[in-house]
Amino acid sequence: MDRRHLLRAAAAAALLPLGATARARPARSADFATAVAAHPIYAPFRGVDDTSGNIDGEALVRGRWPEALRGRFHRNGPALYERGGERYHHWFDGDGMVQQYTIADGRVRHRGRLVRTAKLASEQRAGRFLVSAVGTHVDGGLPAGGPDHFNAANTNALEHGGRLLALWEGGSAYALDPRDLSTIGPVTWRPDLKQVPFSAHPKVDAQGHLWNIGTFGPSIVLWHIDPQGRLVDVQVGESPYPGGMVHDMAVTERHVVVPLPPVSFRIERPVEGPRRFALEAGQPLRILVAEKADLARRRVFELPAEMVFHVGNAHEDRLGNIVLSYVGAPDAWSLDQGAVAVMSARPARGSVARVAIATLDLASGRAPVRAQQVGNAEFPRIDPRLNGLPARGLLMASGWRGDADHQGAFRHGVQWLDTDSGRLDRYDYGEQMIVEEHIVVPRPGGRGERDGWLLGTTYDARRDATVLNLLDAAHIADGPVAQAVLPYRLPLGFHGNWAPG
Repeated sequence: MDRRHLLRAAAAAALLPLGATARARPARSADFATAVAAHPIYAPFRGVDDTSGNIDGEALVRGRWPEALRGRFHRNGPALYERGGERYHHWFDGDGMVQQYTIADGRVRHRGRLVRTAKLASEQRAGRFLVSAVGTHVDGGLPAGGPDHFNAANTNALEHGGRLLALWEGGSAYALDPRDLSTIGPVTWRPDLKQVPFSAHPKVDAQGHLWNIGTFGPSIVLWHIDPQGRLVDVQVGESPYPGGMVHDMAVTERHVVVPLPPVSFRIERPVEGPRRFALEAGQPLRILVAEKADLARRRVFELPAEMVFHVGNAHEDRLGNIVLSYVGAPDAWSLDQGAVAVMSARPARGSVARVAIATLDLASGRAPVRAQQVGNAEFPRIDPRLNGLPARGLLMASGWRGDADHQGAFRHGVQWLDTDSGRLDRYDYGEQMIVEEHIVVPRPGGRGERDGWLLGTTYDARRDATVLNLLDAAHIADGPVAQAVLPYRLPLGFHGNWAPG
């Protein structure tokens, strides 16, 4: 089968079995309302009440927002969890909503809009769930018509080539207008590539080129998009772990690096039971390293089994080895149980992740791993100017207090890890705070990795409000130098990016 036929087959076949035999039916909205009254910190998982998905507000500004910080901070995440009195079981199931924070002249304005996917439109017309998702099976739904039938566009948001892309794991990117967040529609990079998966964690290299992956069945796709948002190339290769989970990726100057954790999706198991998602016994964590110029020129490394959602960075050292940083967990608790517990407002403690730094020797095939114990860390980010280049700093949302409530589900601080020395610079936001992903925003004209700011959101359960925080990257322990408090709470999201201007 030639490449174009293979890609068309992917559009027809990818994700069609999703939820097909799962026994978990939607939960009742009333049950969550009762549970959250006892545990109000879970209130963001109620989601948006207005299915129009329009939220606008001017934030109450504290501190001094720097004049040099001007632009848009976009975040994306599940936001609409309930329809017709029923509720999704799994955090990843909700319809995506992009949040936009516009920062200029010392002011912070917020706008939130649901991504108007085909799935959302059909379910809003029907007033009920029609499409099965990762953790919720829907009886009597619409017949599947390819990956975008399930596309919730709920994982990441990135401005590139004049478009704002709302990204999801297994289908098309959705284009939004960054001026008002109106949905333009799914992106088809070429007519024969319609619905071929364009995943949620692309990397933009130092020259402004975007690299991304997609997976379907036994195949993996490598996308190359130029700085103007035009398709340069797409390659298709064989996956070394067919049908397995692929979430994030990294690039170096010459290579693409893709972790493939040994996670199986046991769709026959009810979502309320254990091990619906599990690390397969006896299977390693595979790291696929392939040349950007030729996906067939590759090497697969096998490391001790770990669950990997997110990578920090990868680069080629002076010996030609690839150094990869990632966050690894000993099991799939966060995917299998943690993301279910939060949707029913159940306190939960789970496994604690670690930062791992693997040196992948392309000559010998060896891959020694150096571990950094940094508490319960996730959402690793670096200075975006250094994607694919050597970077010492790794920023993470983290939890390190041993007595912290709900440690498995939430994080209470941010920390910067110097991956060379192991030194940590931390700030604890305090009790009744949920810390979301923070990103690194370089200072215009700045040079060092810490010559800039950290920007990220928190949920303040005491005020029942979302707060946008700005920290000096060189003095994290001092806490926020400025904050913008919204007059409402937002659903907790996943990932986002900064666009200057």
